[in-house]
Amino acid sequence: MNRKNGILAGILILLCIIAAIFYIQSKPEAVVGAKEISVVVTHADHSQNTFTYQTDEEYLAEVLLENELVAGEIGQYGLFITTVDGETADDSKQQWWCITKGGEQVNTSADTTPIGDGDQFELTLTEGY
Repeated sequence: MNRKNGILAGILILLCIIAAIFYIQSKPEAVVGAKEISVVVTHADHSQNTFTYQTDEEYLAEVLLENELVAGEIGQYGLFITTVDGETADDSKQQWWCITKGGEQVNTSADTTPIGDGDQFELTLTEGY
């Protein structure tokens, strides 16, 4: 029984190492240098504001915070955006700010989302978890 457990533990460790290597090789890279991005904010009333930024930053949160477009809290998963363009998400209504890029949901926090020249991001106040 102990030998079986040892083999299973070894296989599990090997799979974790392979997954980590795959993640490191496939994660999006930040673009260094000058770039222009736009951010479209959709509020609860469905009104929209578009912001365009010239930046040398490499990650989305740096641009958003530097230009005071967002506010939030730093947690174990990165920046949790609570306020965008002056509108704060209401927890009692299960509201949260969804980040998309070109209409596709971003699966990283704003501080780990790399930006490139010409990128368009959308911040949409969303209801329901």
